Amino acid sequence: MNYYDEIKAEIEQALDSGNLEEARFLLKREFSMPYIPEEDEQELRKLEGRLRYLEAEKRDPGETSMEHLLHQLKGRPASQLAAVNALADRNLRTIVPEIQDWLSKDPVPEAAAMMIELLAEQEIAEEFTIQKNGIEYEFHGDAVIPVTRSEGFRLALQCMNRWLGKEPSLLEIAKTVLVSKCYMALPLSYEAAEAKELSLESCLEAADAMGMEALKKQLKEAAEQDGTVQKFA
Repeated sequence: MNYYDEIKAEIEQALDSGNLEEARFLLKREFSMPYIPEEDEQELRKLEGRLRYLEAEKRDPGETSMEHLLHQLKGRPASQLAAVNALADRNLRTIVPEIQDWLSKDPVPEAAAMMIELLAEQEIAEEFTIQKNGIEYEFHGDAVIPVTRSEGFRLALQCMNRWLGKEPSLLEIAKTVLVSKCYMALPLSYEAAEAKELSLESCLEAADAMGMEALKKQLKEAAEQDGTVQKFA
């Protein structure tokens, strides 16, 4: 079973068990990847369609009200993730004070990262504050670089494509690790100078997950021999 078979099975299990929040989170993570094999993308789109059907079937008239979503945003981790997923289709400018308050009160890290990405995508100019690892960050939504547009992410992806071109299954896992690292760094983004180290860390974590110890030494050697990554024009 390859990486995408495992992911699809995980999403199907979440759908079968009625855990729609987890299924949506997994699908959003996969669709944020810069490349998905065409056949696998088609199957993921089918799973997304099934998710939408189940959500529509489950929804009641008041469930998608903004008031309801803001209430969910203050709930347990799964509720926070579900609320942020639903807010992706809303105009966040109408609830800036509520988002400012939520981000300042130690939200679930994954949900906070997704929210910051949404603020960046919608170019919300207001200032927000969030604490991460004991450090307080102040940022303007329109100044944050979305993950897939950041130079560090794009250059790191180039590196791992070179190093793992002959290991497609490991490459896909490494890409997922890379996306997760970049999301969890928000509102900060990786610079071009950090790309090689970021790529190597992601590849080594993927190799650890696959139990491919012998490959870790080859990856370190490939990184040492690789030339300095070039910035995008």
